[in-house]
Amino acid sequence: MNLQTTRGYVAVFNEDVVRHYQGFLDRRRQARPADEYRPVTDTEWRGFEEHFDHRKVELDGCARPYGTPCRHEHACLRCPMLNINPKMLPRLDEIETDLLARRARAEQEGWLGEIEGIDLTLTFLCQKREESRRLARMAPVDLGIPGIPPPLPDSRDGSL
Repeated sequence: MNLQTTRGYVAVFNEDVVRHYQGFLDRRRQARPADEYRPVTDTEWRGFEEHFDHRKVELDGCARPYGTPCRHEHACLRCPMLNINPKMLPRLDEIETDLLARRARAEQEGWLGEIEGIDLTLTFLCQKREESRRLARMAPVDLGIPGIPPPLPDSRDGSL
């Protein structure tokens, strides 16, 4: 259950991702020896930004980590990393209709491998649809803005 909550909360805009990533890099660099780091090249930064552009797919977005390739050969409905926007539920119905027509044709032609593949995709489609409907029914949870607690008094100077 925690994973679902986290997944829903981490849906952020690209500007936020970039800002948080830069903050992470700054904090990490402060904790490590300076000679381990070099400035990010323009090519590296463009690659980072392009990764997020390439995660945008028809039904919403791919949640695969930065720098990782698509391991499912762009069979997005079968991929556990696909997030579906509830607004795209009617599109899932269209895709299902198309898959059922393709399955009927495969049955007529005796394409057993095609039938097996379509059945697998239909199974994932139904799971994704139910997950999207469930998430759409859930009210958003306001987690608030995290704050930084004030520093503890320094007992060395006698103040408490």
